[in-house]
Amino acid sequence: MPTFCFHGYKVFDFTGNRHFGLVQDEEAFARAKEFIGQGLADGSLPITIDREFQGLEKLPEAMQYMSSNLASGKIVITI
Repeated sequence: MPTFCFHGYKVFDFTGNRHFGLVQDEEAFARAKEFIGQGLADGSLPITIDREFQGLEKLPEAMQYMSSNLASGKIVITI
């Protein structure tokens, strides 16, 4: 399976995006989905979690943090 670059708009090169006028390729999308799923499962594509907020009552705080542009990873709200 080829290695894909996931920077900027490169992902649209092989999955397609109707909003950017690129042809959608279902076969390429299936390969990308498998590649990403396997990478997440085996740890070769780790997800960086910057901050986790517990409960919906923390949603305003999470939104404020997201708006600050200080996050260096995903912001998670656990319900």
